[in-house]
Amino acid sequence: MVPACSEFRQPSNTMKFQTSRIALSAKRVVYTATALAGLMAAAGAQAQWLKPGTVYGAANLAVLESGYECDGAVVCEHPRAGGKIFGGYRFTPNLAAEVSYFYLGNFKASEGPGTYAPTDPVSTKLRNSAVSLAIDWSNEVFQVMTTHVRFGLAVTRTNGTVVLANNTVEQVNQYATKPYLGLGLSYQFNPFIRFYSGYDVLRNKDNNHFHVLSMGVGIEN
Repeated sequence: MVPACSEFRQPSNTMKFQTSRIALSAKRVVYTATALAGLMAAAGAQAQWLKPGTVYGAANLAVLESGYECDGAVVCEHPRAGGKIFGGYRFTPNLAAEVSYFYLGNFKASEGPGTYAPTDPVSTKLRNSAVSLAIDWSNEVFQVMTTHVRFGLAVTRTNGTVVLANNTVEQVNQYATKPYLGLGLSYQFNPFIRFYSGYDVLRNKDNNHFHVLSMGVGIEN
């Protein structure tokens, strides 16, 4: 005997509504998970080169401009070529501590014939260098270049000889601690090699400034 049609129950409107809500919730979960995965991938790509725990080092060749004056000197050779060696440890994607050594070239000056007091300097030969400890604040630019702002302290050393008019030779060995500022750009060639360019400003004990424009290459882990 065929059951009466009344015995077949149709799904109620409440059941249909609950089913629709479950399907909508599932879609939302999928969409949310996809969006989060995309954001995580984008963040990972943006910071893939600037990773915490990175140790790095580099060597740059530099062109120098110094504040030495040679008024009246017949021979005056300003320091023009120098170099920079530095290394650092990255604590966060944007913050690192750096130690740098600067070779700031040689300065030579000689006076011409004339009348001088016995203690007047007639010839000077000086060599300059510096060691700095700085914080490097880095930021990625369009995931292509990285900007660097460095600030800290630098200990400059000036050593050499000064010849007086009475032929006395005086030894010079001066140290000074001064604020240090540097700006730079870098390009990550691959996970281990980075190209650097930089502009650094230092001062020695006599407040002679040194502008250091450098370029070089470094490695990192």
